[in-house]
Amino acid sequence: MRRVSIVARLVEEYSPPIPEPMPMLEQYTTPGDIAARLASNMSLREDLEEASILDLGAGTCRLSLALALYGATRIVAVDADYRLPPLCIGAFRNAGLPVLDAYIVGRIRPGTRLLVEASFDIIVMNPPFGVQRKGADTEFLVYAMSLRPRRIYAILKTGNEQYHTGLAEKYGYRHRVLYRERFPIPATMRHHKSRIRRVDVNVSVFERV
Repeated sequence: MRRVSIVARLVEEYSPPIPEPMPMLEQYTTPGDIAARLASNMSLREDLEEASILDLGAGTCRLSLALALYGATRIVAVDADYRLPPLCIGAFRNAGLPVLDAYIVGRIRPGTRLLVEASFDIIVMNPPFGVQRKGADTEFLVYAMSLRPRRIYAILKTGNEQYHTGLAEKYGYRHRVLYRERFPIPATMRHHKSRIRRVDVNVSVFERV
């Protein structure tokens, strides 16, 4: 647990929150402790070293940075926001880590020919919850499964477990909830009424059958 705390602190120190988040993209910064716990679980499952990893909807690369601090060395990040690559690259440099293999700016939607199938062993993501734009989370999951990695780790809003299980089966994957988190959403957008709201999320894994 001590390592998780150290990695969480380093992620918060080096990777800034997403500046002026866009509501339609549901840009919510991943907290350092949530990123660190996910990286720790992936490390215990031996899904980091030597694996080629894709971070979908990477933002300022908090998940990527946590994975790198746990030993991942081959990471590609993708996000639709052109403002964020310099912040991500700066976070890695400030942490004294080799910079990502690539940061690709592009929208994630099924059918998008942004990446080549079977290019990655592992995909990790904190996708939109699908509240502002219904189905946004499904678009991320379907796109991730279309790339055929052996495992996909995703932070997903609770309450849709049966749907996610059915979606996984449709695309040749098995869905399992690893554990739950309370995801804090601070008041960073105009429609937010509470100073901070905590949303129950599942940290799920999708394993190729």
